[in-house]
Amino acid sequence: MAAKIMTYFIFLLPLVLLGGCNSAKQEYGNTYGAPEAVLGSELPTENKFYSGEVLSDAPDVKPTPSGNVHHVRLDATHKMAEIFPGMKYRAWTFGDTVPGPVMRIKQGDKVIFTLTNRAEETVQFVPPMPHSIDLHAAMLSPQDKYRTIDPGKTLTFEWTANYPGVFMYHCATVMVLQHLAAGMYGMTIVEPKGGYPTKVDQEYAVVQSEFYPKENPESDGSYEFDLQATEKKDPTYVVFNGKFMRHMDEPLKAKPGDRVRLYFLNAGPNDTSSFHVIGTIFDKVWLDGNPANELRGMQTVMVPASGSAIVEFVVPEAGQFVMVDHEFADAHHGAMGVVDASQP
Repeated sequence: MAAKIMTYFIFLLPLVLLGGCNSAKQEYGNTYGAPEAVLGSELPTENKFYSGEVLSDAPDVKPTPSGNVHHVRLDATHKMAEIFPGMKYRAWTFGDTVPGPVMRIKQGDKVIFTLTNRAEETVQFVPPMPHSIDLHAAMLSPQDKYRTIDPGKTLTFEWTANYPGVFMYHCATVMVLQHLAAGMYGMTIVEPKGGYPTKVDQEYAVVQSEFYPKENPESDGSYEFDLQATEKKDPTYVVFNGKFMRHMDEPLKAKPGDRVRLYFLNAGPNDTSSFHVIGTIFDKVWLDGNPANELRGMQTVMVPASGSAIVEFVVPEAGQFVMVDHEFADAHHGAMGVVDASQP
């Protein structure tokens, strides 16, 4: 009898496992595998350092795109960025901005992606550098699609967005810590099939990150990456969307009664964030930006380096609602901003 039961179980087990796999594929519609990446030397002729109808500059977020196939180009550049008023920081970027452009697509969409290394054109202060990209929203071979390319080269590949969420992208060239601390990161929003379960009045992208500057030895008044401070996890600035206290001067606009959605990403490279908005409560929190990971009635959301969350809240009345990293040393170093609903 026992032998018959065991035989029956062994016969059914593959069917059970297969059914589970099919269920997962049906839930997410996963697409695995992609053609090999293509390496080339064709550089853009335009001065703009990114292109694609699904891209926008944080904190702005474009509406959900139409169509299911999107062409996106991001250029790796070097530039002087102002991360603190009056400070010239030797930044490395995607799309010539820190953070890089926000990419918004839908679950199941295909992206034809091109990375162009234009460090040779834009370099002002260091030898041209090799760069790469790691898209956390994609499921690909890193050795093929995330390979490092030299200045003057392009790499084109395609990928399909299997999972909804808010994902980081960043340079993955050694040493990764330096490329991140120099500014090479950004956000990808993958909206679920059928959209989000709630409707909002305002939505914004907020990317937290750290900077570790030191005055460069050439004494030209500019600053560069400090490896020693970075390895000690001792940032000078912790910022929202690339600049010290940026959204105190450039508040995110809302009105009393508005439902606000923030797409929040902690790009790190080193520290956690305890994200909080003073004066309201997050009635919905989707960890990693996936509505399947829902929390309710949250005061603060802890987000690790490279992690994310979508937070939603209602503006309860007229006022200025300060968003902070509630690890207040980070707020003191610049991780503060305002959702301004002072006007009815």
